[in-house]
Amino acid sequence: MEEIIKEIAELIDCNDVVYLHKETHEFLSYPVPGEGGYGSDEFDYLMQEVMDVVDFAPDMYIRIDPLDSHASYQIMEAFVETVKDERLQGRLHGALTSRKPFRQFRDAVETAGVEEAWYAYRDAYLQMYVRDRIGEE
Repeated sequence: MEEIIKEIAELIDCNDVVYLHKETHEFLSYPVPGEGGYGSDEFDYLMQEVMDVVDFAPDMYIRIDPLDSHASYQIMEAFVETVKDERLQGRLHGALTSRKPFRQFRDAVETAGVEEAWYAYRDAYLQMYVRDRIGEE
């Protein structure tokens, strides 16, 4: 199940909606409209393909939505609090209060060389989110 949780976390990080079958643990996904470079016709087709399966037995699936921008921002804020270097912490706080916080934060993390720690933190959070959604601890 751990591998499935990781895969679902990756999908929601890419802004996919995921449906997990409660018994078989097979999952289906489609991208959120406007994300991932899909046109509306492609999105409609991908979503309809998933919903044709899910609608057959909706009680058997758990829907897992990608995080909204507010939740994603909160993950970045929480990561900043884990940073021990006060100067770096200040730069990351500054990035979060800038005009384009997501881009500025990513640039600051990469420039500081802490992107590996950031991605590990974010991935752990997303996996925890998936576990919470499916009711597994």
